[in-house]
Amino acid sequence: MYIAKFEAKAKLLAKNSMMKTYKKGARMHKMIDGISVYTFGEVSNQAIVFIHGFPFDHTLWDGVISELKDEYYCISYDIRGFGKSEAKTAQFTMESYTQDLESVILGLELDNPILCGFSMGGYVALRANERKNYKALILANTATNSDSDEAKLKRAAGISKIDAKGVEPFVDDFFSVAFSKNFANKEPLKIEKLKRNIMSINPLGIKAALLAMISRTDTTQSLQKIDVPVLLITAQNDKVIPKETMEEMTSKIKNSTLVSLNESGHMSMIEDPVGFRDAVKKFLKSL
Repeated sequence: MYIAKFEAKAKLLAKNSMMKTYKKGARMHKMIDGISVYTFGEVSNQAIVFIHGFPFDHTLWDGVISELKDEYYCISYDIRGFGKSEAKTAQFTMESYTQDLESVILGLELDNPILCGFSMGGYVALRANERKNYKALILANTATNSDSDEAKLKRAAGISKIDAKGVEPFVDDFFSVAFSKNFANKEPLKIEKLKRNIMSINPLGIKAALLAMISRTDTTQSLQKIDVPVLLITAQNDKVIPKETMEEMTSKIKNSTLVSLNESGHMSMIEDPVGFRDAVKKFLKSL
């Protein structure tokens, strides 16, 4: 029922020319139902949809996509409320994020794409795969459990902090646990660039995402039902979603592969880009 609804909606958008396309060098930029979408590579290749984590935008995947776009049709997009995607309301849910993903897939007429989600993007990918199986899943530094009461209170405190002091102190607190100390000491300019990008995001979008994560459902029970290949990428020094969490997820998925990046913190594709890309490329070649 949900898929039929969004398929009809996507077709109507295309028919009424509501999908705007802009050429930007080697990539194409599209607006699909208010979602800012970027495509790279040949449409005829296997499609991979990249879903960024909180509180970033589609550019988080640029390094990975640059290595894959010659062989795959790569799609990244800004989750609603982030980047250039529209946010007509500050009341988002993980379900609405999932519906936006489905609108992108239907709007681009993708045939059985692979979903690649990082952290919050993994929550979206897992929920989407509950609704409809895709060709394969790549899940990086993510989890299936819903928030505990302690986690809910922590996110609520984050919202209050943004209201009282602005986004910057919140981002500084998040980065202190998202990056390993070694990387933070070695690459302060990279971290500062990411921070500047986040500072340009509407605080309403960030707070809405915190509320969406507070209210998300638990997808653990669906793991045993997954019958497509799954790559899970974790990190030895991940303080946001511990390695043990993803090890437990792996044990519940029949056709799964777990790769652990030894020197990385939560931001695995940033801290260990070579290890991350190698794991993804090896997995894709095995399909």
